[in-house]
Order: sequence, then C-alpha cells, then structure tokens
Amino acid sequence: MKLYNFGWGPYPRRIATYLAEKEITDIELVEVEFPHRPELWPDGFLLKLNPAHSLPVLDNGRGLLIGQSIAILEYLEEQYPARNMLGATPEDRAVTRELVSIFDEATSFFGLWARQGSPVNADRHRPNAAAAAFGAERYVNKLRVAEAKQNGSFLFGSTPTIADCVAAALIEFTSQFYGVPLPADCPKLLAWFARMGERPSMHPPKYPAEMLEVSRHLQEQTNIFA
Repeated sequence: MKLYNFGWGPYPRRIATYLAEKEITDIELVEVEFPHRPELWPDGFLLKLNPAHSLPVLDNGRGLLIGQSIAILEYLEEQYPARNMLGATPEDRAVTRELVSIFDEATSFFGLWARQGSPVNADRHRPNAAAAAFGAERYVNKLRVAEAKQNGSFLFGSTPTIADCVAAALIEFTSQFYGVPLPADCPKLLAWFARMGERPSMHPPKYPAEMLEVSRHLQEQTNIFA
C-alpha cells in the first residue's frame, strides 16, 4: 500500500498519529507539498488521486484509492486488526464512532472559523465575519459535548482508539498552528490532551514558518475567544 500525505494539518495528522500508535511501518509514504501549491505537482497529479483535490489518499495497491481520512482509518483498522483501536464489542465501536463523528464535525466547524476569519486563508477564501463566528461557536459547542462524554485515560477507556487520533490531530492543529487553546471549561479534555502530547505518536509537525507567523493569532484577528 502507498499513502500520499503531507506533514501537518488535522486530516493528514489523523493518519500519521494512527500509524505511529499501531506501529505500522510497511506502508510506503509519499510526502507531497501542501495542497495549496498544486503548481509544484505534475499535471493532473491530485485530480487522478482524489477528485476532491485533498490529501491524505491511500492507494491499497489493488486499484482502490481512498480519499477520506476516516475511511482510511477504518480500512487500515480492518487490515491491521492487532491492537484493536476501534472497539472489542458493538457497544465500544459505537462509542468510538460517535466520538470520531463529534471531533470530525468539530474539525469542520473550526475550518469554517479559520477559513473565513484568518488572513492566512484570504487568498483562497473570502473573509466572512459572521461565518467565522458561527464556526467558532459550533466548534466550541462540539468540544463541550466531547468533554461531557470523555471517560477514562483516553477519550473512552484505558487504551487509545481512532477517536483519540482524530481528536488529537485537531487539538494539535488548533493550538499549535492557529494559537487557539482548548476552552478552560473543558478540564477533562485539557488533561487528556496533555497525556496524549507525551506519547511518541504525537511528535510535533513542522509548519511552514511564513504561514505560522500569520495563522497563530486567529482569536485576536477575529475577536473571538473560545
């Protein structure tokens, strides 16, 4: 199998964190320049991989290209079942999938806040203060739902699941790239993320310095403080 990915961002980092947690080393990694620079790629490169023009993309080597990160995670979990990270029972799997959904929705809402509110995205998205404020509100609400459901050393239980990978990738990105911390009224998530940050799977990514200078002031730029 072959994974096309880049080194930072919430969706790529979901997969990278998962592979590190599972200690999967037999998938070929093809590192690609951040997708806002398609001029650096061969003609039609990303379109052939994924009509959505996004990464990551997993090529299973048998004619299947998977271009959605959650689908990649579940596919890999079936291919590498040892050290289960989805759940041993239907009930456990349901909880994991619910937490994945909560943090996936939170990622989309944060993306709305960042795309419509940060100058770092102004060349690709028209600024819209109302949309940014809506995204910020819904993002924080989703975190508070997750806070209420967090139960155990990890998001659910005593071992990491794919939900921890999805959630950690998001909080890493929001805090390190955009400078937005977890809300103070989410103490369980704060403690969970501190524990996750100590794991070998959470080695910090390298962000483009020229983007980081602009991006990490999102709260001040939008006058929205979570």
